Amino acid sequence: MGIRSADRPFFDRSAVIYRVNSASHLLFGILAGVVFSAAQESPGLAIRPVIYAMDEEAARAMKSAPVILLAEVAEVTPTGDARLVEKPPEVGGPMTPTIPLHLARIRAKVWLTIRGPVRTSVEFYSWVWASGKHGGPRLFNPVPGSSHVIFLRQDGGYLHTVGDYPSYDIEVRSRLVPALLSAWHSSHESAGDPLTRLIASRFRAEFDNLSAAQLHAEFSSHSTIPKEYYLRDLPDLVRLAGPFFVVTQLDNICRESTNRFGRIAACTVTGREFPGRCLAYRLAEEAGPEEIESSFATGVFSSCEAQTKALIRDLRSDDLPLRGFYGWNMTAEHRREAMRVYASAMDSEFHRAACEVAARMPEARDIEECSVARQR
Repeated sequence: MGIRSADRPFFDRSAVIYRVNSASHLLFGILAGVVFSAAQESPGLAIRPVIYAMDEEAARAMKSAPVILLAEVAEVTPTGDARLVEKPPEVGGPMTPTIPLHLARIRAKVWLTIRGPVRTSVEFYSWVWASGKHGGPRLFNPVPGSSHVIFLRQDGGYLHTVGDYPSYDIEVRSRLVPALLSAWHSSHESAGDPLTRLIASRFRAEFDNLSAAQLHAEFSSHSTIPKEYYLRDLPDLVRLAGPFFVVTQLDNICRESTNRFGRIAACTVTGREFPGRCLAYRLAEEAGPEEIESSFATGVFSSCEAQTKALIRDLRSDDLPLRGFYGWNMTAEHRREAMRVYASAMDSEFHRAACEVAARMPEARDIEECSVARQR
């Protein structure tokens, strides 16, 4: 027989309780691990597809995203989950009431944390459309090696893009990433809104480093409209920061950039995309006559002036908006910002007309772009 210690009973109740509790904790941990693993293995059940009927809702979701990153896609893996999702009629794309979406797990290298915990890599999910030609708004296209500003939120324990269809990201050409990072880190607005700081850095990356060869390449790549420069992500930048901030950035670069190739490109963009800026074509011609033929500049300037006269007539008849900055259902806040775009025009006649109209609008009569004119 075993020998008992005099100070310890043969039947040690506390030891039994300890073993029972330990076994219970172990069992609980195993069960919790099983449940957790099951949840982690089923993102298709936890993550619901999101399609916004109104673009303003999408913009709000992007602006308020708790995690915003500039990242390079490393790996895209279909999870095998698919859903037929209702597509609001306001959303572009195939004219069908529903649309098939497929869940993808995306791993990416993080170049810059704009909002949220700092990290060097990220794994997130997005429901993507993969049914052939689209023919509507731009889709999120996470090709390995491509760089994007991504807007994420937690959904069922996973990081998920704030929206899935059509696109809720900003594409960034890979050649611009180093310049964008440099512009971000050298920015003096580190305490300001991170999104406007990002977009200002994105413009600097595009135009401050533009070379003659890149300018010629961009011009020659658009044979149907020769001698034009395009920003493929301009609608996304306007959607995120608003048209007034974007046009102010372009106008300033057009007038003041130390890189004349950047001035030419920015002047071309602002003259084409925003009303009342025919003068931008003259500024482009002055920046580099060997890059822009004088006959082209003269022709585009004349065409722009003819269009502007018609726009002024529409503006004075209160036919707003002249351009679809916010679609066709404008709130008072949108009308105010649209009038700031018009009143900040380079062309004096358009500026005067915009300020005449703004003076009749309660939501825009105090805009600072017209205050100097009133003081004269």
